[in-house]
Amino acid sequence: MAAREAMARQTVSDAEQSSVESSVISLLQDAESKSETSQAISAREHFVFTDTDGQVYHITVEGNTVKDGARIPPDGSMGSIACIAWKGDTLVLGDVDGNLNFWDLKARLSRGIPTHRGWVKKIRFAPGKGNQKLLVMYTDGAEVWDTKEVQMVSSMRIGRNVNYRILDIDWCTSDKVVLASDDGCIRVLEMAMKSASYRMDEQDLTDPVWCPYLLLPRAALTLKAFLLLQPWSGTFTMDITQVDYNEKNEIKGLIQEQLNSLSNDMKSVLQDPELSLLQRCLLVSRLFGDESDLHFWTVASHYLQSFAQARQLGLSSGENQTEEAQPSPQIHLDICNDVLCESSYFQKFQLDRVHLQEVKRSSYDHTKKCADQLLLLGQTDRAVQLLLETSADNPSYYCDSLKACLVTTITSSGPSQSTIKLVATNMIANGKLAEGVQLLCLIDKAADACRYLQTYGEWNRAAWLAKVRLNPCESSDVLKRWAEHLCSPQVNHKSKAILVLLSLGCFDRVGEMLLSMRQFDRAALFIEACLKSDCFLLDFAAHKLIEAAFVDYARLLRTLGLREGAALWASRAGSAGEALMEELFQGEGGAPDNLLADDEVEMPRQQLAADPLPALCFERLTLIHWPVSVWSKKQKKTFAETEGHTNERIVCLKWFNE
Repeated sequence: MAAREAMARQTVSDAEQSSVESSVISLLQDAESKSETSQAISAREHFVFTDTDGQVYHITVEGNTVKDGARIPPDGSMGSIACIAWKGDTLVLGDVDGNLNFWDLKARLSRGIPTHRGWVKKIRFAPGKGNQKLLVMYTDGAEVWDTKEVQMVSSMRIGRNVNYRILDIDWCTSDKVVLASDDGCIRVLEMAMKSASYRMDEQDLTDPVWCPYLLLPRAALTLKAFLLLQPWSGTFTMDITQVDYNEKNEIKGLIQEQLNSLSNDMKSVLQDPELSLLQRCLLVSRLFGDESDLHFWTVASHYLQSFAQARQLGLSSGENQTEEAQPSPQIHLDICNDVLCESSYFQKFQLDRVHLQEVKRSSYDHTKKCADQLLLLGQTDRAVQLLLETSADNPSYYCDSLKACLVTTITSSGPSQSTIKLVATNMIANGKLAEGVQLLCLIDKAADACRYLQTYGEWNRAAWLAKVRLNPCESSDVLKRWAEHLCSPQVNHKSKAILVLLSLGCFDRVGEMLLSMRQFDRAALFIEACLKSDCFLLDFAAHKLIEAAFVDYARLLRTLGLREGAALWASRAGSAGEALMEELFQGEGGAPDNLLADDEVEMPRQQLAADPLPALCFERLTLIHWPVSVWSKKQKKTFAETEGHTNERIVCLKWFNE
């Protein structure tokens, strides 16, 4: 500690810089006291930040006004600034070299401390008025500092007093620190950072805690698969011991503890036979706190139901739809999903949003943004009114007046469209992309505008414009190009691309992408949901996809130890699952009888001859292709009754029939 204090440097502001820094320091020093006084008048917020060179900026936001204060020049001893914290009269900066810079705003002093610990990842002031303790996180540990005395209170370093790596750290209370480590633990430490609480799984808790991530990763995946689907049983069970699960009793006990910790209401919902597969996937994703899974199943559930309803309505009305169109459901996807929502609902929300902004506008720039949005949304009359509100002393008065005249007098004739399109193209080529897009939208060339936006890398704006201006077919083309862009190696946002494709109803493409991303459980369950919703066009490519997804999911379940589930999905994978079925039941005389009970074979030879199975019956009745070598004697006897179809070796299971 003495050596570090000896290395500390104290820098008093030079006389030449005092005029620049004093105003900023005064702003920072009086910010909190002024904010309390101004609360009776209007809310005031202070924003302090730095650039990578270390120059400090102070911005005040009060009502609709943003004030830019003066700036503190950078300290020459600091490297690239990585983090900043401000409380009361103290401002602290941390850089990538491990240097800490303490600004005493009241005394107008700056003091630099080289810690020699590498990148400063995070700094946080302790909560509580007058508490000036500071928590600093490095790559190799953490420290607690007293900013009043500018000295270190306690330290923690990997390899010296701990054997785990800190992933994140923060204040738990005013005198306790909470940290997350790479060994899967959350620890609460005293200020000295010496003693920690027990691990959560070692505590004697009064009530059971549902937290599947306390389990080993393999056990947590098993628990998730167990809750998602149990089609091998007639009833849904909450007892892991009732299934064929090859694992140690200790692991089974931990999984059962998690199952027992669920509330009775939750258990009754999970055991409800009326709970659909989509609802179950949504519920389990919420239970596991899997945000990605929840987002996927929310969008997938909505559009699978929407397209299924649209398909049923189309079949019942006898209409043949030649264009790819989005359904119009009664319940819309939440607007937080933005461009993933239906076009009509999204457009209505954007109009409401612009009208709300229009009511609150207080400056010319705000009015101009509202007018621009209204033009893109096709609301030309209201846009003209806003353009004509420009005052005569405004520098943009002449341009806005001409623009209002253009919007009002524009026609759809050939010569005028050609001229405007030429002008728009030239403007885009010369860097005025927004203005060119507006002109194209005025002559109903929004599809061309979207292509220009995508060419210049404005993919989000192109998707927004396609949603609010294009018909479903043209909008689908724009969003498909966006999805291809998201899948490119340069961007690699395949998860977002999957959501876009879901909103377009490209369910087969979604299944292929999930499979290529090795998300076998999500791919198999999604395809199963598509089959149940009658939203899959079953051609040869689709059958190959279904077989590949089911056999990969079967292998995953076998790895987890759920042999019954693995056998089920492998049996549904056609020829691709035959080898896996042989591995699962090798030396056991065939597949277990509980996969095929006495009353589950209902297709005798006479019925097959009188009513042959249609070519695309896979979506309503799953066909199981098992190698004869793994059939039980009972199954071989039943199969002998249908020997006229030996080339297919088809066994129909009644419990798959909807």
